[in-house]
Amino acid sequence: IHGILNIIGWGTLLPIGVIVARYFKQFPIKLDPCWYYFHYSCQVVAYILGTTGWGLGLFLGHESKYYTFHSHRVLGICIFGFTTLQILAFQFKPTQEDEYRKHWNVYHHFLGYALLVMIPVNIYKGIKLLKPDNITWKWTYNGILVLLGVVVLAFEIVTWAVFLYKKCCKKTVEESSPRRVEIEEDSKGQTNEGSSPRKIEIQE
Repeated sequence: IHGILNIIGWGTLLPIGVIVARYFKQFPIKLDPCWYYFHYSCQVVAYILGTTGWGLGLFLGHESKYYTFHSHRVLGICIFGFTTLQILAFQFKPTQEDEYRKHWNVYHHFLGYALLVMIPVNIYKGIKLLKPDNITWKWTYNGILVLLGVVVLAFEIVTWAVFLYKKCCKKTVEESSPRRVEIEEDSKGQTNEGSSPRKIEIQE
């Protein structure tokens, strides 16, 4: 149960929430503000499941008299601490106009991507402890990661395709639009600082 809760919560739902935040603000589909509520919901449910699994892991580690899994336990504590900070960050999120919003974004993104690295590492560490059934769980989690990776790759391709298409269209419109040139001339057709100029607009 400890492993299942953490794989579903921290190992699956949390990355899904990150994917939604990464790709649905602007490209390929703008779902403002729906993306934010879905992102927040995914992270909260992931936190509840992951924290429950983490608590069970601490209990199992305490009950184990002959085995101590130090690195797995330390990583688990770090993951719990970082996810707790992320949840708290939602409660203290500055407004778009706040001068501290940029710093909050850097902190939030850095901690989020750090978790995306730490969580799979710790899940694989936990799977190694499941002998002799670790092969099944290893391939199960491999499948989850591959599926998430394919989704990310697909969205990344679509995002860049949409971005480049819009950039190309904007450039084409700018090149095809008429350019106006203003020439100041005096009554004789020559530029003269002392005379009152008249403006001629030439479209190219």
